[in-house]
Order: sequence, then C-alpha cells, then structure tokens
Amino acid sequence: MALNVVTASGSGAQRGIQIGGQLSGLLETAWNRWVLHFSKNDVDAEDLAHRLTEVGGWETAERYCPDLVAELEAMAESANMPWYQVAALSMLDESWALTGGMGCTAIAITREGSRSAGQNMDLPDWTNGLQTVLNVQDESGLSVIAATYPGSLATMGMNSNGVIVVVNALDLATNMTGMPVDFVTRGALHQPTAADAIAYIREIPHAVGQNYTVLDGKDLFMVEAAADGVIDVATNSDVSGHTNHAFTREYTGSEGSYARMAAVEENRENLNSAEDIKKLLLDKDSGVCITLGRWREDMYSFMGLVGDSGTKQAWVNAAPAYGGTFEEVAFLTH
Repeated sequence: MALNVVTASGSGAQRGIQIGGQLSGLLETAWNRWVLHFSKNDVDAEDLAHRLTEVGGWETAERYCPDLVAELEAMAESANMPWYQVAALSMLDESWALTGGMGCTAIAITREGSRSAGQNMDLPDWTNGLQTVLNVQDESGLSVIAATYPGSLATMGMNSNGVIVVVNALDLATNMTGMPVDFVTRGALHQPTAADAIAYIREIPHAVGQNYTVLDGKDLFMVEAAADGVIDVATNSDVSGHTNHAFTREYTGSEGSYARMAAVEENRENLNSAEDIKKLLLDKDSGVCITLGRWREDMYSFMGLVGDSGTKQAWVNAAPAYGGTFEEVAFLTH
C-alpha cells in the first residue's frame, strides 16, 4: 500500500488549512466509517460525537497546546466539515474509554550504539484504507512525522530532533476534563528533547489511560498516564517493551496483551537495531502483531512506525503484518 503523505508547515491554523485541503474527501469518508463502526456496535454515533466534542478536555487542550487546537479547527473548516465530526475523529482513545477497545505493541532499543523505537498501531478495521502520514513543520522549524488517519493529529511519531513517541492504550482511570491522547502525543512530538516531551506529559492532566514511550539519542522514558496520575515504568537497559496492560497498577489485561508482551521478551536478544524492529513488526507469526480476528474481531495492524534517534530517520508502513514495507519519510527542511 503506497503511503499517503500530507505535508504542511507554519502556524497551527496554517497547517490545518493545508491538511484539510489535502484530506477533504478522506475526512468525510473517515467520518462515515466512524459512524458505521459505532452504529453496528449499537452505539449512537451522533450522540457519542457530540458528547466527545463537549467534554472539558477541549479546554485543557486549549490551555496546553492551542496551536494544535487551531490546526484541527482549521482542518475542519478547510475541508468544509462540521467541527463536531472532525473533533470526534481525533478522540479515538476517548471513544474507546466510553465504548471499549484497544491494541498496540511498542518496542524501544537502548543498546550501546543503537537507539531506536517503533510499534505497530492496532486500530478498528474502519480505518483500513485511510492510512495517512502527516509530515509537518511548526513555526520553530521543528518537523514531525506522524502516522495518522484523517482527523487524527497523531497516533505515534518522530520529530527531526530524533524524539520518538510510541503509545499503548490502557484501561485505567478516566476523566474527560483531561487532555485527549491525540493532543498528548502530538504535543510531545513538538518538544525539542525526550526530557522536554516527558516533562510535558507529566505536567498535563490526562483524560484516559495510556502508556507513553519516549526516546531520543540521550534518554528513554516510559510512563503510564491516566486521570489518577502519571507513573514511571521501569525500563530494560537493552530492550524495553509495552502492550495494553498496566505494569504500575493492579490490573488484569487481555490475553492478547500478555501474549504480545511475552513475544517482545522472547525476541529481546534478537533486537539490536531499527531494522530488527521492522522485521519483528512485519512478521505476522512473531506474536507481536494483531491480525484480523486474532484477539478482537475488528482489530488489525493499522500502521507501523520505526525511528532511529541516532541517524534521525523515520520509516512508516501502511500495511504491517500483511506483507507491506517500511518506507523512509524525510523530514521537511524548508
């Protein structure tokens, strides 16, 4: 599957206008699929979208990352889409908190001379065919590559300073006045260092449970964030991993989450570079991948992203676990 790369630069509003113009048709398709996905699961999609749009988390996002709120608002206006529809598309994790669902396997390598991280992002199958790469540059000159679908600010990504952010949804304490996950992830990616990114993540209130793994050429941080606080996760000196069960709180996760984490541990000795992460994420028999029908009927490996903090390179795969290839995406430099 060829990568659909959308480029934009400037202020949040300027980026949003550019993104919305490029994704206008796909945004409408994403919304229609989002509605069908929830409707077939006996959820009133219109009601859910309005509920998500009206939660206090938008005030939190406006306080901590107004540039990203402006990007999303301008995206909706440029695509001639109602605001509540695009807003709901940006709150997949929050909709899960209200209706159920989650996946993903994250890996970080911190061996001597090798600093890489990546993951397969696992999403409901309504997103299939909507895989999108945002390649954006903010007013400071920092560039961000984010794996997304139309309406999402970022599911995971890397910036031009070598900061990589990968995530895992967790069924922990929720409070919809906290920051939505999309804004946490993209906000962290606009920080100059991993230390700055994790400081941002620790400072803000969180709407739902999420593991954030943040790596650059100097530091690795892993935290489990939720409405009841942000707790550090112990990391391995060579290879760290996380799936969808909490390590820091009393928790019983899904069978698939424990199985995928066990697969990371079993492959630890074979993980030495970004290339090794790619190979593992491409192998549907490795145990780290979700394929349709394996753990949840409609969950699949949506996109893969791998970054090398040393070389400052990022690769994205629009069909991980299904024979796709990781393609390098160059950061914007203008």
